[in-house]
Amino acid sequence: MKCGGLRSAFIMIKMARALDMKVMIGCMTETSCAVTAAAQLSPLADWADLDGNLLIDNDVYDGLKIVDGKIVLPERRGLE
Repeated sequence: MKCGGLRSAFIMIKMARALDMKVMIGCMTETSCAVTAAAQLSPLADWADLDGNLLIDNDVYDGLKIVDGKIVLPERRGLE
């Protein structure tokens, strides 16, 4: 969301790595649909702050979970 989407984020990560920079992925207060999408890039980051969906009580999606401080992606394909 902050950088214009997953493709833009991926390009930014590649550029940061080429410049020997560290990478952090974050989110805003948003549904688990958006946070789960961002989490797809988390293996490329040094830090991931993807808990925005935990700050709302009307999340209609069932996406990523935080278990013991770790991101756990849904086992099924896609988002519900």
